[in-house]
Amino acid sequence: MGKAKVFIVDREHQSDYKVFFVDRDNQEKNQAIIEGGQLVDRANNANVKVYIVDRQNKGDILITRKNFPK
Repeated sequence: MGKAKVFIVDREHQSDYKVFFVDRDNQEKNQAIIEGGQLVDRANNANVKVYIVDRQNKGDILITRKNFPK
C-alpha cells in the first residue's frame, strides 16, 4: 500500500477506520495501517480516512500518539 496519507474526518460514517489512542506500545493493534504515514489537509488527498473515538472497544486501530502520523 505504501505510505498512508491520513485524513481525520468529522463523522464516523465517513471513515475507513476508527482510531483510539492508547498509552503504551504493547496496547497497539492494527497500527501498521497508518503508522509512519503522514497527515494530509484534504480528504481527496487521503487514502485512509480515520475518525477518533473515545472508547477503546470502538477502535479498529489502537495507536499511541507518538506513532500517529504527523
